[in-house]
Amino acid sequence: MRRVRITGAPPQDWVDKAEAITQQLRDATDEDARRTIIDAHKGLWRDDRIRDWLLGQFNNKCWYSEAFDSVSPIHVDHYRPKGRIKDKLGGPTSEGYWWLAFEWTNYRICGHLLNVKKGDLFPIVDGRRCDADDPCSLKLEAPVIIDPLTDETRLISYEKDEDACIAVIAAGVDISEKFRAEKTIEILGLNLRDRLNQKRAKFWDLCMGEIANYRGAQKQGPQALKHFAQANARKKLKEMIAYNEEFSSISEACIRKNAPESLIAAVFDTA
Repeated sequence: MRRVRITGAPPQDWVDKAEAITQQLRDATDEDARRTIIDAHKGLWRDDRIRDWLLGQFNNKCWYSEAFDSVSPIHVDHYRPKGRIKDKLGGPTSEGYWWLAFEWTNYRICGHLLNVKKGDLFPIVDGRRCDADDPCSLKLEAPVIIDPLTDETRLISYEKDEDACIAVIAAGVDISEKFRAEKTIEILGLNLRDRLNQKRAKFWDLCMGEIANYRGAQKQGPQALKHFAQANARKKLKEMIAYNEEFSSISEACIRKNAPESLIAAVFDTA
């Protein structure tokens, strides 16, 4: 996975309306009243003002899979579920994070199929869930699902077998990190969609092709031709790992796992 970096702020008129509705939720006296308010204003998180702003943060890609909507239509997902929540599939439900229903910092762009698979599941690692009356408790909560807005995206990498490219646990993670990576892949269904797996594989193969071009250039005769071929391969690989490119994290995983050290250093050189 790749970390999504937020820049700027959403349109102020949208934020003002969202804050007003959130205050209505806080003034409500019970769960039924809060559910009625959320249902009456559910069009707000689908509003083009916030949706387009969020899409623009990651070039219209799903924040969890890095796929464009050619793989799955895009939804605005509530990272922490707004309605009911479950700790495990088939388990009991409890009231969700209603006070975050109209909080844009709780929104993530997510492919439809992944969003449906995630549903109301939102387990936490340990401790207690955050409290609507204690803003600081949100920072202390430890969700299982990896948040694409954090550096914990590094816990999920990719591998390709004979048929497809799938999400895997990154190398060198500890036991607790391994658990979170496994559960994130499972809860989101990152490997359940053949179309997604096959499309990832195409990008992996493109990277492998450029790596082969780089290696093959070493066998070419004229030095100038060798340098040109290698520079061209480096350029294309750099383009594939750019922030806005589809499946840039798949390309990065492929390069780091298969390219010679000299090429890895050149491609990821940020100087």
